[in-house]
Amino acid sequence: MSTNKGTTQHEVPTLRAFIQRLVDELERAQRFTTARNYRRACDSFMKYRLGAPLRLDALTAAEVQRYNDYLFKNGLRRNTVSFYNRILRAAYNQAVLRNLVKQADPFKSVYTGVDVTRKRALSVEILRRIITMDIPEPDLAWSRDLFLFSFQTRGMSFVDMAFLTQSNIQAGFITYIRRKTGQVLSVQIEPWIEKLLARLKPFCTQPYLLPILHARDAKVAFREYQIALGRYDRLLKRLGQAVGAPFPLSSYSARHSWATIARDTAVPLAVISSGMGHTSEKTTRIYLASLDNSLVDRANQHVWNQSLQGVKTN
Repeated sequence: MSTNKGTTQHEVPTLRAFIQRLVDELERAQRFTTARNYRRACDSFMKYRLGAPLRLDALTAAEVQRYNDYLFKNGLRRNTVSFYNRILRAAYNQAVLRNLVKQADPFKSVYTGVDVTRKRALSVEILRRIITMDIPEPDLAWSRDLFLFSFQTRGMSFVDMAFLTQSNIQAGFITYIRRKTGQVLSVQIEPWIEKLLARLKPFCTQPYLLPILHARDAKVAFREYQIALGRYDRLLKRLGQAVGAPFPLSSYSARHSWATIARDTAVPLAVISSGMGHTSEKTTRIYLASLDNSLVDRANQHVWNQSLQGVKTN
């Protein structure tokens, strides 16, 4: 019995075996973050299956729905459930492209979108405290310097910062490929960036531009990056507490803050979109809409107050 043209039943691999094949391919291509995501989703699905194998042609809409329900029953949030579903769907679609299984769209009935979550941005006042604060503790100073570098480079992500090398400096610009989208971005090296890089240079390991990674082997460097990211986020929480930030800082806070301050100072949407490396202005609109409603709230208060002028209220 055939499951697809030119594909016999015994040729259809299990989901786990096929995802392992994808992971091996991704790691050879040094796409370690994507490989990690595939592993996580596969581990989650196999936990649901209690380790029982499942062939790709047995991944039905009903099976996916049961897995989806299992995740929610175990207290996972909607975006996390969607993440696992999206990764498994991507693996399944790869199998379809390779003619290993016929497209049956088993993920059509489960949520695979991304809910907009409230992202928090720092005020200019808090940002200035971070810039001017005297920090004698080396680890905390390290986190502050990397945070400011991210902000000064239009919210460069930590993974992109970590893998910057001296070769990324070209003709007065930091030019790099954004790992999330593959887009090439260039940031002009302003005097404050140049000063920060000069201060950090003695602590860097060749060929890296920032004092985050040491290993030259790509796989080892990726493990170092994961450890450094955890350390960075922990230190940023302490830094936020020290400057009186109204919420815990994270590696995304600099990016959110750059976008919000740009918006609030009337930088055009197209410029913000280009600066952040978004592939469309629609993405930027969604991003900014989730950042902070304070301007809208103040506008609402203003409209209400104007409406009430001369009116006595109880």
